[in-house]
Amino acid sequence: MLDRQKIVEMVRDVADKFGPSNPQEINRLIRLLHKASESHVFFALFSFFYDPSLQENKFQRQQVAGTLLFELAPASPLELEGSVYAAAKVWDYSIEELPWYWCKTFGKNSVLNFLNDLLPDIEDEETIKSVKTMLFWCRGFEQQCT
Repeated sequence: MLDRQKIVEMVRDVADKFGPSNPQEINRLIRLLHKASESHVFFALFSFFYDPSLQENKFQRQQVAGTLLFELAPASPLELEGSVYAAAKVWDYSIEELPWYWCKTFGKNSVLNFLNDLLPDIEDEETIKSVKTMLFWCRGFEQQCT
């Protein structure tokens, strides 16, 4: 059985060696991750969006992790609030799959409402930019993914 650390290593290695645009490697990871527990899959993939030690080669790693998170859509052991706060300062704005994952998992309207309600309470400019970008990707969720 794949544990979280092994999944992190596999995703990191694929991202670093092949980048995010190798469908054969992404499909191979999807097949392997179907055999792992949802909790391990979620926490391993989500760690690329909050763990400072995984930010080398940030775009490629987050793109691979985001693609897998969106495609596999494991149940989130975290509430939406915790997930957004954890990712807000580390997430690469161009990785739309993370906000799309939230829309798929929690419902688009719930995510939009939460992010809109959150904005007035944020003081940090970088976090404001991050949440506004999350809103942008979530608004386009249906057009992009239906």
